[in-house]
Formats: sequence, structure tokens, C-alpha cells
Amino acid sequence: MSERADQLRCPATGTSVAQAWEQERCLLTRLPETLPEPFDVAVRRRVGDDCMVSFEGRQYSVPFRFIRQDVEVRGLSGQVMCLKNCEAIATHPRGTKALINIDPAHFEGEGTSRVMPPLPLGRMGRKLQEIAASGVQHRSLELYARLAEVAR
Repeated sequence: MSERADQLRCPATGTSVAQAWEQERCLLTRLPETLPEPFDVAVRRRVGDDCMVSFEGRQYSVPFRFIRQDVEVRGLSGQVMCLKNCEAIATHPRGTKALINIDPAHFEGEGTSRVMPPLPLGRMGRKLQEIAASGVQHRSLELYARLAEVAR
């Protein structure tokens, strides 16, 4: 094989294929540790003031520090990935029954010089989270009465 590479000419450089290969080898870089996943859709979206982007009829949360910035949203096999400067900033399951997909971690953390962090939940917000996590079938009228007391 190497004899043949010495005889054949590279059309781009005019040198032998073996010489062109040696010149090109020093310019090659290593592959990244994780290769990018194949995707079938890629769109640019502006992150709203609510930290959400629209994609395929659904809303997906991204970290709050990206409010009012453009991000790339990719549709992967079974997953939606949001990227900023080619770096993944959020992932969500794709094609869920839910039309709003929120990761609570996207609303936590330190602010930036451009964006302040969201205010923490108050008593009412914490109580609503507790109710949502408890499941509909476990709610009693007493729970709603306690919620009404917190709201006063």
C-alpha cells in the first residue's frame, strides 16, 4: 500500500499521496471525548423573560442567565437540546404529552452582570409546589382549607 501511495499524486498538492498525508497529519486534531449527537431539526429561538423557548409546539426551560438571548434548539432522537455557543445548556425529553417542560434547576443559581437571579418562592409558592407533588388523588378538603389560610 505504501508503494502505491508513493506513486499516486495528490490532486490538491501535486505531491505524492504519502507526502500529502504526512503534511496533513500534523494539522489533524483529536476527536472530542463525546461526539455530537445526530439531530433532525435545528432552529434559533429567543429565550423569553420566563426562561422558556418554543420548539415543536411545546415550551422548554433554559437556565435564567440566558433570558433575552438567542439559543440553538436541536431535535435529537427522543431529546430536545438547547445550546449556546455550541455548548449544551439544557436538555429535555422530546415529544412528551406535557406542553410545558420545566427543570426547576434552571431557576436557581447566581446572577450575572446582565441578569439577576429569580426571587425564591414565598410561602404560597412553596405550598403550591407541595400540593403539585402530592398528586391529585391524595388531596383532601382540609388541604385546600390550609392553602386558603396560607393565602390570607
